[in-house]
Amino acid sequence: MSRSANPIVPSSANPNPDENPKLPEPASPLMPTPPTAQPVILPLDSPPSFKAGLWAKVIGLAIASMLPIVVIGTGIYYFGSQAITRNALQSQQMGKQSLPEIRATEQQKNQLLTALLLGTGGLAIGTGTIVAYLAYRSLYSVMKAAAPTIEHETQTAMTAQIQSLTNAFQTINETLDRNDIFATTVTDIRKVLKVDRVIIYGLNDEAQEIVIAESVSPIWPQSLGAFIPDPCFKARYIEKYRNGRIKAIENINEANLSPCYIEQLESLKVKALLVAPIATGNQLIGLLIAHHCSAPRPWQPFEIHWFKQIATQVGFAFGKAQLQEEHSHLQQQSMIQVKWMQFFTKTVQALRAETDTAGIYKVAVQNVRQFLNIDRVIVYGLDEHSREVVIAESIGLGWPAAMSMKIHDPCFQAKYIEKYKGGRIKAIDNIYEAGLSPCYIEQLEILKVRALVVAPVITQGELVGLLIGHQCYSPRTWQDFEVQGFTQIATQVGFALDNISNADTSDPNMDIVLQGDKLERNDDTVYQISDWDEES
Repeated sequence: MSRSANPIVPSSANPNPDENPKLPEPASPLMPTPPTAQPVILPLDSPPSFKAGLWAKVIGLAIASMLPIVVIGTGIYYFGSQAITRNALQSQQMGKQSLPEIRATEQQKNQLLTALLLGTGGLAIGTGTIVAYLAYRSLYSVMKAAAPTIEHETQTAMTAQIQSLTNAFQTINETLDRNDIFATTVTDIRKVLKVDRVIIYGLNDEAQEIVIAESVSPIWPQSLGAFIPDPCFKARYIEKYRNGRIKAIENINEANLSPCYIEQLESLKVKALLVAPIATGNQLIGLLIAHHCSAPRPWQPFEIHWFKQIATQVGFAFGKAQLQEEHSHLQQQSMIQVKWMQFFTKTVQALRAETDTAGIYKVAVQNVRQFLNIDRVIVYGLDEHSREVVIAESIGLGWPAAMSMKIHDPCFQAKYIEKYKGGRIKAIDNIYEAGLSPCYIEQLEILKVRALVVAPVITQGELVGLLIGHQCYSPRTWQDFEVQGFTQIATQVGFALDNISNADTSDPNMDIVLQGDKLERNDDTVYQISDWDEES
């Protein structure tokens, strides 16, 4: 599909298209509350049309009653005139009538014609009048008696339609998931308005210029997920739709649309369309659009009005869902904070209870891996006793061990050791998107690392190691509270080491491994760590 024009949002060839159509407001609210709601009733025939129909029937009956009299009168005149003329001719041929008598006969014939015409006409008019009067009385009574039935049928159909819309509103307002709101909206509206396609065209940051929901008849093309950029729309129309603009086009070929836009609409087989904005507060989040594809469609005022109200309700429901999501997020954050405080308190107490370096590292790697639910946590030694060696590790089942792996990297000490001594933290969500060197990525792949987080362990002002978390199963977006908590535990490890600095400790080179599978050692493996901190 060409992207030169927007096949979703109408763009008139006239730079100043007509503003919103003036719509009559219904006499009752759009969302009635059953059972007290009174729907708006539009009579099938207004009083002028009712009277016109009645008089047409009366006149027709009057004319029908007059025709036989006129026909009979005409026949009598014709045959009578023929008889008089025939008698006059016979008398003239036999010499019985003189010229004056013949003229008298003609005058008699003309008088007969006049009398017959007047009599026939008067009788016809009189008969027609009587029939018209009687017909008017009879038909008026019949049609008046039938009118309530017609209005009742119309009212029943309209009430059913309003109830369908009301049910749709209730379903939308009860839905708290935004995707469900959109899906319910397009499905219900297509069913109620009997159109061929209903879509929601996204305009918010999360779904900019994309068809994010669609309900379409199987015989027509689909547009769900279509990306439809249109800079002209933003420049000319987005503010108008934000202010409540409604666009109803009955026939795209008669709406003064640009040729390229008509071409785009034709690619979706659109013949008529209806557009209303979806907004929450002052934010325009999308457009609700109905497409009629089988033929042009004259949109009724109540359809346009209700369509607008549906879009308004969708905006309300969307805002409600946003508030609910924010509330749920705050609740989740609150629960996380409570769990974090419990974990932090428990871990600090366990660290302070340890009396040797090995025990402190063991508590740190085990507790951090369990709380953050990551695949591997190690301590990388940097003091004079365990320089450049993994001295503690907690690892999940199925992942390769890094215990006792040598990591000699002179560049790290030259460039970054002071930065980590100053409290530097490093979090990488995806090693393949962090600008790391191929050599370093290869080394991380040996350990199946996909994401990592690093924090310094400092005791008495000296950097003695790095606490490192590895995510191996997949990349991971580290949350702020996770990075902060990881850093705080590394700090508490340093404090715990301070507490035992003057006491006898176990062999600082003790290997600490917590894993479900067999420990693997590779004392000859060396890889660089400085690539973690390559400046982009």
